[in-house]
Amino acid sequence: MSDVNTRIQQIATVLEQLQDSQVPRNIRRAANEATTEWLLNERKELDIRLGMTASKLDEIYNDANLPHHYGPLCLQIQTAIEALLKEVQGH
Repeated sequence: MSDVNTRIQQIATVLEQLQDSQVPRNIRRAANEATTEWLLNERKELDIRLGMTASKLDEIYNDANLPHHYGPLCLQIQTAIEALLKEVQGH
């Protein structure tokens, strides 16, 4: 399970890039919520954590205020989360 935890930490680190001052406050807040309340919240089941993080990330990606150059970053994070979720559910 440590490999999964390492990958979750890596995803959280990449999500921190959305805390840039160029990103609107509501998006920074949503990214922080996705990270702290879901992705890194070990009190919740892992598949729920990953699913809710992916859902929040989808909301962020579809926000019209998201600066265009952050769109690909959101998609990369989303892909990593979905791959990890499939791996976790496969066991």
